[in-house]
Amino acid sequence: MNITNKTIIVTGGASGIGRELTIEAMRRGASVAIADLNIEGVLATKELAEAVATAGATCSAHQLDVSNLEQWQSFRDAVLTEYGHIDGIINNAGITFAGTAEATDYRQYEKVMSINFMGMVYGSKELLPHLHQRPEAFIANVSSVCGLFAMKKQSAYCASKFAIRGFTESLAQELIGSPILVSSIHPGHIGTDIVINARNSGNMAGDLPSEAEQEAIAKYFKDYGLSPAKAAEIILDGLKNNQRKILVGKDAIRGDRLSRLMPQTYANKINKLVP
Repeated sequence: MNITNKTIIVTGGASGIGRELTIEAMRRGASVAIADLNIEGVLATKELAEAVATAGATCSAHQLDVSNLEQWQSFRDAVLTEYGHIDGIINNAGITFAGTAEATDYRQYEKVMSINFMGMVYGSKELLPHLHQRPEAFIANVSSVCGLFAMKKQSAYCASKFAIRGFTESLAQELIGSPILVSSIHPGHIGTDIVINARNSGNMAGDLPSEAEQEAIAKYFKDYGLSPAKAAEIILDGLKNNQRKILVGKDAIRGDRLSRLMPQTYANKINKLVP
C-alpha cells in the first residue's frame, strides 16, 4: 500500500505516535486529515508536518472526540468535502488506565472502552463505504503488545487492546479479496506521554506509588522507549509491505513470540517487571 498521493486520516494526532505518523506520512507524499480532542496539539502537528511535506501533500486539522459517533460523521463529511475522497485511516487515538481490576471503577472501564475500542469501531465503519470506492485503501488499527498478552494492573487497557485486535482480525477476514488492506498494529514500549497523560488525568486507581515515584515512572517510560518517530516509520513501512500484523519494536517481536511459545514463563517474567 503506497501512501504517496493518497489522502489518509490519523486520529490521536496531537502528540506521540499520531504526531509522528502525520509527519512521516506527509514526508512520504500523503495528504493527512489530523484529528484529536486536543486541537492545540493538532495545530502544532500540522505546522511540523507541513515543514517537511512532499510537494503537493497537504493536511487539515480537526477536533474530534473519537468516542462520539455524531462527531465522527461530521468529521468524515468535512474530510470528504475538503479532499473529495479518503484512501485510508490509522485509528491511533487511545488512553490508558492503571489499577487493579478490583480497584478500577466501572465508569473507568466504560471510558477506556469508549475511546480505545468504540472510537476505532466508529472510524472503521464510518469509512468503509468510502474506502470500497477506492482502487486501493487501508484500515490500520493501533492495538498494543497489551493486545497480544496481558499485564497486571492494566485490565481496562488490555481489554480494549485485545478487543481492537479481535475486531481488526475479523474485519480483515471479511475483506480478503477486496482492495482494502486491514492491519493490526502492536507497539511495544514507545516513548510517548501516555503514562504522563494518565497520571495528569487521574486515570489511576488503587494502591498507588508516591507522587515522586509516579513522576519517575512516567519519565522513564517516555525517555527509554522506542522513539515515536521510529515507530511511525515501522508502521508505514508495514503498510507499504501490506502487512496485516505490524509489530513495533524488538520488545513487541520478542513478547509476541515468547507469549505464544512459553506463555507461563513469559507471564511470570512480565509479572516481575510490573510494580
